[in-house]
Amino acid sequence: MKTLNTFLCTALFLAVFIACDDDKFLEQKSPDQLTSSSFWRSVEDAESGLVAAYSELESRSNFWDGWQEGRPVVEYFRSDYSLPGPDASNYAHWMEIFNFNYTNGHTFLNVLWTTNYKGLNFANQVITKVGEMTDDQISSADRQRVIAEATFLRGYYHFKLLSLFEQIIVRTELLSAETLDQALATRAEAWAVILQDFEAAAAALPNTQPNDGIGRATKGAAYAYLGKAYLHKAGDPSASEESDMGNAANALKQVIDLGIYELYPDFVGNFNGENENNIESVFELQFKSGDATSWNATRLHAFIGDWCIGGWGGLEATMGLVNVMKTEGMVASNGLYDNRLYGSLYFKDPYYNDTETNAMQGGTWDAQVADTYGSADAKDDSAYYRKWLPNYVWNNRYIGLNVTLMRYADVLLMYAEALNETGSTGQAIPIINEIRATHGLMPPTTASSQAEVRDQIIHERTMELSLESVRFFDLRRWGMLDQAMQEAGRSGFSAAEHSYFPVPLSEIQANTLID
Repeated sequence: MKTLNTFLCTALFLAVFIACDDDKFLEQKSPDQLTSSSFWRSVEDAESGLVAAYSELESRSNFWDGWQEGRPVVEYFRSDYSLPGPDASNYAHWMEIFNFNYTNGHTFLNVLWTTNYKGLNFANQVITKVGEMTDDQISSADRQRVIAEATFLRGYYHFKLLSLFEQIIVRTELLSAETLDQALATRAEAWAVILQDFEAAAAALPNTQPNDGIGRATKGAAYAYLGKAYLHKAGDPSASEESDMGNAANALKQVIDLGIYELYPDFVGNFNGENENNIESVFELQFKSGDATSWNATRLHAFIGDWCIGGWGGLEATMGLVNVMKTEGMVASNGLYDNRLYGSLYFKDPYYNDTETNAMQGGTWDAQVADTYGSADAKDDSAYYRKWLPNYVWNNRYIGLNVTLMRYADVLLMYAEALNETGSTGQAIPIINEIRATHGLMPPTTASSQAEVRDQIIHERTMELSLESVRFFDLRRWGMLDQAMQEAGRSGFSAAEHSYFPVPLSEIQANTLID
């Protein structure tokens, strides 16, 4: 079996091929011509169909308006701790997201909707067609594995859509003329399908994948997303149930009990491309610089990096985030602030003016800022994100730096939160302290009551997960969006209007059952 990266180079071809209906174009077909019904003949065909389903993860098949700009703008710009960089003002559609004055006709809403549904529909094809393959075409073990991965992906795409949009269409069957137009599901109906798929995938997926299957879904990934789904459902007033937090704790504990994940001690090493698919990675988006076998690269680092280190200047962090991350003072065991501050951000600080050890991207902060902006003091009130940057941004064009979608640290923090909310505060505290000590070199928390531990978890998620596409969604499920946006000066925001995106205009115009 080839690697996932090698398979991905054919995914766009397969996406078109599998979706085609030749009857629209031909009255007669060659007897040896493949169609969507005759394609599924072997395990290789099943694998190829599965890769088409993987290819839509995080909208990367639409490189610019999906992965490169759409996802970062939608998920980063809506954080109360993020600001558009100097390049963002050149793009009115970026600023519409930041200022919350977008409409349902916005291009990013359409792209994120359509790419996630493409992946979802490819997953449905795999589940149905591989399920129909005979034993002489595919072994029972391969059939189960492929269907389990596709089921995980279907859950993932539904979950992604439900996280972004207030209402979605639930699709669990092959598209046909009869099912193309379909009404919107309630959020409770959508959650039920998501949870069912993650549960089914967790029961059938292997604990680990072989070396040539790195990047594929595993049992740990399925249980992690099952726990995350329950946690988010618990914070959804339209669908929450009293059992959600307990179910979240149970699912997340399954990840821990596998005994195969640990916190990776080098916090920065989780994000700079030097330690990909490490022991902390539960589900990781695979990228690869072009070579003779495939091309599946990214330029996310250019979007994130400031001009002074050779980036495009698409994104900044607020000084408010710097201040929050300094809240506990310089009490780390190495005499610094919580070390996750330096692994997440770079800004004017003695740490980044140390030419011997901590200079960022080959130069001190003062030297880089002076060279780019004319004075070492020009950006004293600015901060930039460090995550998802290689060790050297200058002249790094399309690169293969992976993006981890689920880290074990997130699993642990979600588990601690679920424990705390279900009355097991004493069990949550050691988990928090483990993360603090390993990644931040910080002393144990002094929080002890349920309310104090809840506040500590909010702080730890800021320290641990900034720029990992969780902040906006965390604030929403905690009921803190309006407060956070007001404190950040985001006057255009209203939780009643902007907690979710509306159904895209393109879907309303095409679907007779949506008005």
